[in-house]
Amino acid sequence: MGAEALVRETADALTVRRWTLQEWFSNEPAWRGLMMRAASDQLFLSWEWVVGWWKYYGDSLGRNPEILALYRGSELAGIAPLYRRGLIRNGFIPLRSVQMIGLSWRDSRPLISEYLDVIAAANEQEAVRRAVLRFLLAEGDWDEFVVGFTLAGSQWLETYAACAASQKHYARELDGCLTYQADLSAGFAAYLRDLRQSTRRSVWNLRRRLAQHGEIAVEYLQAEDIEAGFSDLNRLHRLRWHRPAFEGRRLEFHTAFARRMASSGELAFSRLLVGSRVVSVLYDLRKGTSQYNIKMGFDPGLSSQLSLGLVHLGLAMEAAADQGIASYDFLAGPGRTSDYKRLLSQRQRQLSSVQMLQGSVISALYRLRDRMRS
Repeated sequence: MGAEALVRETADALTVRRWTLQEWFSNEPAWRGLMMRAASDQLFLSWEWVVGWWKYYGDSLGRNPEILALYRGSELAGIAPLYRRGLIRNGFIPLRSVQMIGLSWRDSRPLISEYLDVIAAANEQEAVRRAVLRFLLAEGDWDEFVVGFTLAGSQWLETYAACAASQKHYARELDGCLTYQADLSAGFAAYLRDLRQSTRRSVWNLRRRLAQHGEIAVEYLQAEDIEAGFSDLNRLHRLRWHRPAFEGRRLEFHTAFARRMASSGELAFSRLLVGSRVVSVLYDLRKGTSQYNIKMGFDPGLSSQLSLGLVHLGLAMEAAADQGIASYDFLAGPGRTSDYKRLLSQRQRQLSSVQMLQGSVISALYRLRDRMRS
């Protein structure tokens, strides 16, 4: 296919171009420049996360990248980091699937990313979504387009309905869940004042009780400590969940990613020591004024009178606030025995996955299935 066939003009005066693999990898400065003015998530849509995900999961599962770059004149206005793959849904429905890089929807093997969407400035996001959908609909060689774990589920539904209003098109919103964020913008002391008394006691007051077990120290890991840090994280995670936090490709991905983040000063990987014993590990990443809690593990047997995890989170948030972090993101997912993310946060955001279908038979099948379930 010639380059001229890869360029389309849209009604929004946006030009959509499909980057080749070589163009994608040579456009890191343009991607980073767009991210600096984008309203998109700064971690899961960052250059290093998207390229890293593709490196560790894309080729191994037989997928094809589909990076759509959208230009307004000569200026890059948006990016849609997509890929294509063939799969079987529900055990018998063969589909040609287009998805956002960072997630293989309903597939537990690859790493899961959150906050997926197009990359664009706030005032361009809707136009970019619309242009992407029109581009894909004009090509027509797919059965489903999935935007997973996005904050913009309703926007994608509305835009698809406007662009594809016929019986051979159908869209579904599924997998609703909440992410939680602690507001550190006014400092750690102000954050503590907003907590319930019982939560504040767990996060702050019980530090003194922990000190009864030995001298407390928090160690932030450097690049040379990363492998040992993941070893400690996996050991502690097994104690509570009976499985490692990361293994196989996930461990390879996070080890490489943590090293890259360490080199840019964006790694906040910490170990909590009591005496000389590592009793808790937090694997956190920073982007801009946000810190993301990717994974944690702690020793549940040290004391039944306090939560090591909450004490360590409190220490991490205090250090983050002191360094100008305004939001501590716990991401999605429940705790094992308590809804600690809700208790520690002042904000929550709704995630969902949107499956957009085209084709008379496929759309009718899913439409009928949803009616039978309602």
